Amino acid sequence: MKRMCFLLLFVFISTGTLSFGAPQAQTNPRPTINVTAEGKASAKADVAIVFMTVRSTSPLAADALEQNNKKVQDVKGRLTALGYKDEQVKFSGNRFAPAGGGLYLMGGQRPTGFDVYNNVFIYLDPQLLNDVAQFNGRVSSLLDELSKAGASPSNTPLSSISMGGSSVVAFSVKDPAPYEKQATLQALEKARPLADEIAQRMKVQITGIESTTVSPAGRTDVERMAASPLEEVPYQYVSSSMEEVPVRVRVDVRYTYK
Repeated sequence: MKRMCFLLLFVFISTGTLSFGAPQAQTNPRPTINVTAEGKASAKADVAIVFMTVRSTSPLAADALEQNNKKVQDVKGRLTALGYKDEQVKFSGNRFAPAGGGLYLMGGQRPTGFDVYNNVFIYLDPQLLNDVAQFNGRVSSLLDELSKAGASPSNTPLSSISMGGSSVVAFSVKDPAPYEKQATLQALEKARPLADEIAQRMKVQITGIESTTVSPAGRTDVERMAASPLEEVPYQYVSSSMEEVPVRVRVDVRYTYK
């Protein structure tokens, strides 16, 4: 008897979800062929963000916090002197982390103190994107000036797989909707032949589209490595190149057939 109950429970878990409440009418959904395809459009950047970090380390967290707060004020003063407005600058707030080695649980060095850090996001004037030489000069000057105030390049590995190492500048687009539309149309063009091939193998005929779901495609390896600070930036698509911001979408299409 116990064995029979166990088998019945196993079948329930394996084949469906047990729900409680009033009985509902059973529906018979039409059979569908589900296809997923991706599309990509390339946008020219109209947003540029410089990533910096203000970091302090001390055996005591309170001391590290005090030191870092002073550095943050120095950085704010330097940005104001350079002409950056409040809406162009965002600080993440203080973050705390162990210092001196984070792998101590695996037999490595134990923490020797505490890090307190504050990520800084500086939005550059979009007009600078029209002149590469002027843009590069402004970024170089900004990095030099903020370094004097105690800031350092962020650990945002936007291009860590390149020989140049990490990039502290990210590019995006304010309005990705037109590019998402282009990418969606491209994905739909890819989806239909796939559905037709499946239908041919099933010896059925597609009769129409039941539903379409569009969502941003998964980030590239480079973007995933940069996900930590980038999650605080209100832009879905980012790139290390001002000439091309890839806008990728995934389209899930359900085709009906007979």
